[in-house]
Amino acid sequence: MTDDSRPRVCLTFDFDALSIWLRMFDTPTASGIARGEFGARIGTPRILDLLAREEVPGTFFTPGHTVETFPDVCRRIVADGHELAHHGHFHLDTCGLDEQGARTELEQGFEAIDRVLGVRPRGYRAPGGDLSLDMIALLVEYGFDYDSSLMAQDLLPYYPRVGDLPHRERPFEFGTEVDLVELPCLVSLIDVPQMEFLLRPPVPGLHANRKILEMWCEELDWMCDRNPGAVFTLVLHPSTIPRGARFAVLEGLIRHAKERDAVFVTSADAAAEWRRRHPFPVVGSDGRPG
Repeated sequence: MTDDSRPRVCLTFDFDALSIWLRMFDTPTASGIARGEFGARIGTPRILDLLAREEVPGTFFTPGHTVETFPDVCRRIVADGHELAHHGHFHLDTCGLDEQGARTELEQGFEAIDRVLGVRPRGYRAPGGDLSLDMIALLVEYGFDYDSSLMAQDLLPYYPRVGDLPHRERPFEFGTEVDLVELPCLVSLIDVPQMEFLLRPPVPGLHANRKILEMWCEELDWMCDRNPGAVFTLVLHPSTIPRGARFAVLEGLIRHAKERDAVFVTSADAAAEWRRRHPFPVVGSDGRPG
């Protein structure tokens, strides 16, 4: 099997730290802060140690607030050769922002990351996983290479659209594709719905670790066997996946991916490789949303 035909795996981490508890969950309590702090002080170093042992790269979608609050661990992410991508500044839901608010959130994130790390992120993931219709045009304007928030495919990258008109009284009007690679993921490949218990918003997770590992390995096998050219994007959180025995799920997934002869790549490299194979604009490509 050539390198080009080997399955691609992206291990991605939404390094929210305190920002998600202070803003999106509106839980500035000792318990909320402690859960976010675990992700920065314990979880992320634990993840970085694992990635070093396994010699695989990761992509850390990181709010500017996290970079400012925990600069040392963010510097280690970059020094260890991993990708640091944009995840807003204060983990604000872009669907609740007007255009100027969305611009401010993007620019504050860029400024913090550049000031502390000297890095210009190439990729973006929407805080909370919900991207407004107007946000895609802003991502193109600000020069992002890729986004990883949408799900018009299961695991196959594609070019998303701007200009969609979601009418209620007549058929939906589809817009036009833009030169921004979308790296989709499956809800089942996110750790929080499977592993966490949250009161606000309600997330009754806490499923058995063996069940989660089996599900993730099944999705990887399906991609390897039936969806060549796709990218297996796992969405993990340093406050969740490295806590206790849950960490064995990630370790097991890495072992299984290596058994399937997968190549571990950053999200930026996966997007660049897909764009090389499917130059924009694409007409009639399998990479277009159906």
